[in-house]
Amino acid sequence: MKNAAGRDRWVIQIWIPGIVDAHVHSYSIPGREGFLHSSASAAAGGVTTFIEMPYDAGAPTVHPDAFRKKIDLVNELARVDIALLATLKKEGTPELILPLVKLGACGFKLSLFETDPDRFPRIEDGVLGEILPVMAEHQIPVGFHAENDNLIFHLIRKYRKEGKTDPKAHPETRPPVTETLAVLKLLEFARWTGCRLHLYHLSHPRSLLLLQRFFQDGLDVTTETCPHYLVLNEGDMDRLRARAKINPPLRSQEAVEEMWEFLRIGFVDLVSSDHAPWPLEKKEAPDIFDNASGAPGVETLFPLMFSEGVAKRGLSPVHLGRLLSENPARRFRLFPKKGRIALKTDADLAILDPNARWTVRGEEMHSSARWSPYEGMEIQGKVVTTILRGEVVYNGKDVLAQPGYGRFVPAQEE
Repeated sequence: MKNAAGRDRWVIQIWIPGIVDAHVHSYSIPGREGFLHSSASAAAGGVTTFIEMPYDAGAPTVHPDAFRKKIDLVNELARVDIALLATLKKEGTPELILPLVKLGACGFKLSLFETDPDRFPRIEDGVLGEILPVMAEHQIPVGFHAENDNLIFHLIRKYRKEGKTDPKAHPETRPPVTETLAVLKLLEFARWTGCRLHLYHLSHPRSLLLLQRFFQDGLDVTTETCPHYLVLNEGDMDRLRARAKINPPLRSQEAVEEMWEFLRIGFVDLVSSDHAPWPLEKKEAPDIFDNASGAPGVETLFPLMFSEGVAKRGLSPVHLGRLLSENPARRFRLFPKKGRIALKTDADLAILDPNARWTVRGEEMHSSARWSPYEGMEIQGKVVTTILRGEVVYNGKDVLAQPGYGRFVPAQEE
């Protein structure tokens, strides 16, 4: 390529397998995000496949009929490919596990924290003792939201009684021990049941340290963190207020730096967005506890991790590709169709200009949320092309894929 003076110049690009975002919520609020918006946002961020969470408002994916309806939504509305998780009711319903597996569920998502008794319930220990051996028998990954809700709700009641409802009350009522206690319990369950455990959105390095002892027992456990635990810290709560209210919460800057170090040495298996695109009206209550938890992020996942990890901290682009593409595809049984560049794969590519600098503006994102916790942040590295199954679905300016180009991706046989 020639520059204005007629001299040759190199155009440098980073090519990695299409990003596989393992943690996206598209249907937490009826009539808002949906696959139309989340998949457009994904395409603009280099994400060619995402794994959809099962906690839909009014209709969590707990039954084969609900799973089939969601497959239909993918095939009708999606602009990128989507794999689906299933979940279970509060009482467990182990008889539904195999039918959901046969429909192509790539895993199950359960919680130790009760956000809602019907949509997002806490699964009690007795139920876990019944269902985890069934999960192990079918060798399907089972992932958990790991927080101890008894302690959290006790602290929230205490803080509210004392009138402490400012933004920092959110991390203060969810101290690190609320995560590590839940992680330890799940590791013990995995040790005794043999289930394939995945720990979602770990926020604290202590959780990652605990896992190292259990690996000696041969546990099949994978770990995940998110950009907000690597870029933001609890000191940002006063500035961002409820826009930074996420579960688990933001941690100290010291914890953030330790998380980066553990990511660098391989203690973190994958990084996902935990895309939760709440409208701003769900984030503006004066009492921090009255606000929804979560933030949009599928569109910023790849460029943000490149900027903060590769450009700023010297992380290898190959390592980043494993964290964002290969490892999530492997864990959730989408590999080798997804997560690598090779013959007989889906020809999914995320292409980034490593020298381009741009500023995050929520109003320019493709999500229905129209805001970002990274508002005003300068990022080095911009997605210039997203290719799904050999077709350009994003050209650096516009999302070209039409609704319905995306497909449901069933779990692969192992």
